[in-house]
Amino acid sequence: MAALIILFVAILARMLLNPLLYFFVIEGCMILMVITRKRYEYWVLILMTIFPMILEAVALFLNIGKIGHLFGTVVATITIFLGLMDEMPREKLIRKVNLKGRKNRRKVKTLMFTYGRISKLEKLQMSSTHAIITGEKLYFSLRLPYEGETLMSISLKELKEVAVHQVISDVTPYLPRMRDLFIPIRNIKSIGKPKHLDYFLVLKTSDNIWTFYEEPEILLNFQKEIEKAMDK
Repeated sequence: MAALIILFVAILARMLLNPLLYFFVIEGCMILMVITRKRYEYWVLILMTIFPMILEAVALFLNIGKIGHLFGTVVATITIFLGLMDEMPREKLIRKVNLKGRKNRRKVKTLMFTYGRISKLEKLQMSSTHAIITGEKLYFSLRLPYEGETLMSISLKELKEVAVHQVISDVTPYLPRMRDLFIPIRNIKSIGKPKHLDYFLVLKTSDNIWTFYEEPEILLNFQKEIEKAMDK
């Protein structure tokens, strides 16, 4: 319903408003779509991505509008496309495990992944991964060197350990400088801190140790989800 309202507003804005007002309306609509993207089916996101350009083509064919309208449409299309790109790997994962629908897409967790136990975050070569629990398995995507992306799975029955570990790393305290007012601070997490705390979700089987990195709250919630699935 919300998507239909946004479509209707976009049509009216393109046909009735001047370029500046149209830009604010269409961009606001697309930002709203990006913020609420997890509520929509994947095909709705695709439709909303191509719709502004289709609308623009029709308007130009009817000789309605100015070059400013085209600029607004292009910016709006880029905005919603960025939201679609964020949902693409989630949709790809659920399709690989024979699931579909926004409810399953919302269950997908976005994490960082590496092998083995962790001693210090800065020494790691981590890669982004998307994970979901379905049936009696944990599935996650993994990008292997020279082989591209592959689908990994861990049987929940094989898990020997599911725990969030805290790693304390010594860091060189960073002293703020005048240039930090104008240039992004690279070492912002170490300002005034001699030590830094990182948290990792460790999954251990008899053969391997799999480690995932994210904010503590996300990891703890994922740990509870895994343990709940193991108890079924």
